[in-house]
Amino acid sequence: TSGGVRRFRVGARIARGLAWAMSVSPSWKRPGVGGRALARRLWRPPQWSLVQICSHLAVFFAIAAFAFVIQPAWLAIGNCRSSVVIGTFWLVFVLSLGLYGFVCFADTRYREGTEDTASVLWDSEPRICDDCSASITHKRANHCQVCNKCIEGFDHHCRYLNVCVGSRTYTPWYCFVVSLFALMAFCSYSAVHALTTPKSYHLASVSLVAFYGVAGLQVCVSSLLSLFLFSLSAQHLFFIREGITTLEYIKDQAAGFPGVPPPSWREHVSRGECYSCSEAMEVVEVHDPNQVWFCNVCQVDLSRAGVEFYTCPSCENVSVCPVCRSVARDRRRAIVTYRTSALRRVADAQVYKDVLGSSCTSRLSSVSGTIRAPRLSRRTFSAAVAAVEGHTGENVRRNSFCTLGASDPRDVEEVADDEYESGSSTGEA
Repeated sequence: TSGGVRRFRVGARIARGLAWAMSVSPSWKRPGVGGRALARRLWRPPQWSLVQICSHLAVFFAIAAFAFVIQPAWLAIGNCRSSVVIGTFWLVFVLSLGLYGFVCFADTRYREGTEDTASVLWDSEPRICDDCSASITHKRANHCQVCNKCIEGFDHHCRYLNVCVGSRTYTPWYCFVVSLFALMAFCSYSAVHALTTPKSYHLASVSLVAFYGVAGLQVCVSSLLSLFLFSLSAQHLFFIREGITTLEYIKDQAAGFPGVPPPSWREHVSRGECYSCSEAMEVVEVHDPNQVWFCNVCQVDLSRAGVEFYTCPSCENVSVCPVCRSVARDRRRAIVTYRTSALRRVADAQVYKDVLGSSCTSRLSSVSGTIRAPRLSRRTFSAAVAAVEGHTGENVRRNSFCTLGASDPRDVEEVADDEYESGSSTGEA
């Protein structure tokens, strides 16, 4: 009929319009990225890492072994003490399960105006995230490339829960770690007690080999988990006492990292001066990506970016990337926090123009890129221990509970750039 033909034509026009909108969207002006890639980005089933799967299975096995092997024998005793202990165990289990759900599904996205006013510097201009276009005016807001969003009060991206732990979820996450440690420690104790008295358990009467296998494996798994959880909770207790985050500890930065641009920095940096002591800044080149150099304006990792930057020889805590120096001379340009690969490309395009072709008066003491003496490296034992539980959200393309979208195609470019650099320059991973 004519009505059916008309509805078919309207539907076909809508389908063509949606296909065209997804294929030429301004956010996806990249080679090889069209409507199908955008559709895959909008939703994709969450992918679990091997570490995440193994940790969940280990915890499930320890609790299941207690519930089906040890608990029936304790209940058969009919002792009030055993009933209280078992009831407390399952109460802690329910509490930890609720904390687990809250940490995994809580919204940790950075939202302007939700943090404490004490962490806001009103005389500082905001910095713009190049990935999610968030205007950041608070300290400790960091973009996680796994979750593909800026996290408020970023502490770390948990490898075992595959979620970002921020200021909204840090306290529940720590309580979850402590409660899980209590569960695993109790499972370890109950398994050791079962091995000493095997005749009290039904599984031992059916098959002694199976009983010793299950109980022995439960001792190993729960003991290893309780030892790891105890060290993790103790280390984060130290972080709480010192007032620092895991990211600040791994990156060897002071409290409040990533920060916000310092006040009145444009006038000094545009003249080639340090905004802290007004001394002339020099151009520095660093070849070791494990050294600690960050731009104090846009908070980019300068050592990993592999670009020449400006630093003050008097106070080494002040460093400025070449992109921020170019931004300092133009007040209309906003401060943008790039990824290391994007900063490398932007800096390569303008570094010689900014340094050699500048029309303003500069006090830069060198333009040749002098090699600076090595600073404190990140390859320390304590930083490695902190990195076992979580990472900083860099160069990881796996999905997580934090987002329904797939990883950004720029992750592929950044990983390729880093692998190329590591293979061509120093050969280090």
